[in-house]
Amino acid sequence: MSVVRKLSDRDGKRRAEDPGQRYRTLFETMSEGFVICEVIRDETGRLVDYWVRDANPAFLKRAPGAASLIGRRFLEMRPNTHPRWFTACHVALTKGEPVRFEFWDDQALRWYDVHMTRLSDDEVGQFYIDITERKKAERYQAELFDELNHRVKNNLTIVAGVLTMQAKATAEPQVREELLKAVDRIQSIGDLHASLYRSGGKDEVEALSYLTELCQRLTRTLLDGRDVRLDLHAEAVALPLDEAVQLGIIVNELVTNAAKHAYPDRSAGVIWVRLGRAEGGLRLCVSDLGRGLAPDSASGLGMRLVRSLVERAGGEVKVDGSHGTSVEVRLPLGGRAGHEPLQDNLL
Repeated sequence: MSVVRKLSDRDGKRRAEDPGQRYRTLFETMSEGFVICEVIRDETGRLVDYWVRDANPAFLKRAPGAASLIGRRFLEMRPNTHPRWFTACHVALTKGEPVRFEFWDDQALRWYDVHMTRLSDDEVGQFYIDITERKKAERYQAELFDELNHRVKNNLTIVAGVLTMQAKATAEPQVREELLKAVDRIQSIGDLHASLYRSGGKDEVEALSYLTELCQRLTRTLLDGRDVRLDLHAEAVALPLDEAVQLGIIVNELVTNAAKHAYPDRSAGVIWVRLGRAEGGLRLCVSDLGRGLAPDSASGLGMRLVRSLVERAGGEVKVDGSHGTSVEVRLPLGGRAGHEPLQDNLL
């Protein structure tokens, strides 16, 4: 009974306390900055400014000159504030939902994750979370990624150069051809890294720009001086890095086969490359109206590599030789790429 009595007495004391005092204690002791603002509207009711009613010690400590903001119009102290800041206040007030954005304070030289929330019809609470250290870490990681990507691209260029010299030095036509095919495969991965380096992407590649560069290079290396052109149409699809690598190698092999076998000698023609979404995945089709795949090419290293990559990703390959050659590849997005090794006989 004594325990029950003590708990009841404690609850009674808590109920007797001033709720405002508890909130004030929280306001003053929280580690992140918090500001209470009252909006100012023009004659049409449009929000044009606000004055700062109160700010907690954490905000006053971190923001230079923050104490001078209290009781004054915000634009009076910071006239160059972007209008989007007040738009965010308006959205928080009218929709009643918190608005969140990142903000660089060029006076404090700090990054903040800002949360604006409605307190009343004319009051907005602004919560400032300092994310400067996180931003520094992200920038450092981005710099490391760019440096790594640049070095990988350079190393691939060196390997391709060595293989090219070996191809030129060999007297065996078949060996020379296989070495140059290996160079093309390496360069297709090099194109991918060049695309990543320019776009600043971290783990995704835009398929359209990547395939455009790849097809331009294949045109220069395979179709220079010939009356054969590559016709590319691809949807704007963002692919994970490992899936983009596999896609590039597949396109490289299929276009190389078509360039070699479809239009012999000085025949004119077109090689079509199509990429789009289909049934939750991707559909790639490389086709021509030429003489069709030679018997040895259908089972050659290039097609074996294509089939292995597609199988590894959980997709399928269909070859139609009834009217020219059309190779259709279905690839699931987010498939098994990168989780299974290539078959040993392809290495």
